[in-house]
Amino acid sequence: MAGQKNYFAVFVLGTDSIGIVSDITKALFELGANINDSSHTIIGNEFAMLLLISTSPSGTVENIKSAFKEISEKRNLTVHAHQLKEEDIYRKTTDPGQLCVIHLYGADKPGIVYQVTDLLAKNKVNITDLSTRRFGNDTNPIYIMYLEAEVPYDVDTRKLGSELNKIASKLNVEIKYELEEVASL
Repeated sequence: MAGQKNYFAVFVLGTDSIGIVSDITKALFELGANINDSSHTIIGNEFAMLLLISTSPSGTVENIKSAFKEISEKRNLTVHAHQLKEEDIYRKTTDPGQLCVIHLYGADKPGIVYQVTDLLAKNKVNITDLSTRRFGNDTNPIYIMYLEAEVPYDVDTRKLGSELNKIASKLNVEIKYELEEVASL
């Protein structure tokens, strides 16, 4: 089935403004592309969107760049596209394990994200989504982190939770750690 289409990863970056998602999706629609997967966010006033798209077998990176030429000039966007190999179209998981959701809240300080993600990496936990926000002001900065990950079944989740609690104590933040079984579809 993948051989009947070409697949591309497309990254779009620029200053946020109303209608930007509409313009991007219009360019893809006019190209005849299908959005298979996408994610976008606004950081500061910068808009970033990552898409996995499929096109007809004749689709090329040059076609995509051409489809975005007008919108890129109008909105001063940077657009990068690259063709995916068939083995990169679908996410590789042999055993997804358990879904782990981590919420962190507390005063901002350097190293929060590193210490949590380093612990997860050392436990072979795969981070699938991560979002952070800084609120407040320079005298009272508040940091919020939301993280989703896949915890292998052979990881001692009680020990992992205990190690997260140690990090929370050390950083003087609150960490809420939840596990769920990943549903097989």
